[in-house]
Amino acid sequence: MGILNWLGNLLGGGQAQPELACPSGVAGSIGAPDLKEIEEKKMSTTSSAQAYHNNLVGPVMRAGDLAMAVIEAARVDNPGKEVFVEDKRAYIRIHTEHEMVLHRATIEEELGRPFKMNDLEVDLSSFAGQIESGDNAIRFYFTKKM
Repeated sequence: MGILNWLGNLLGGGQAQPELACPSGVAGSIGAPDLKEIEEKKMSTTSSAQAYHNNLVGPVMRAGDLAMAVIEAARVDNPGKEVFVEDKRAYIRIHTEHEMVLHRATIEEELGRPFKMNDLEVDLSSFAGQIESGDNAIRFYFTKKM
């Protein structure tokens, strides 16, 4: 049956059959995906390497001068820790493992101008972990390790 007949049946109030919507008849033979099976596959492929990433904490910032200063401050204020930076163009993820501390003085030094810690919130899109904020520092942390 052609598309015009199918439309006529559809507009005339008749029930369109799947075979009519797909002239090749393939649509009737394709089953709906089993969502439970897909979810189980996702869960079973979780590895310890993926769980490791759940221990990363830190800010997700809008790209710009402040984000660049926070990256450098994270490196200075968290000696001995590897700082992971994911540049997604519109935003930048800045993470360390388990805890990250950022001091106002370090951010000021990197920016080359005075800075208030609550100005960080303007460019802070999100963050990973828990957060403690004060006038002179901000701390991202996890209390549990995975």
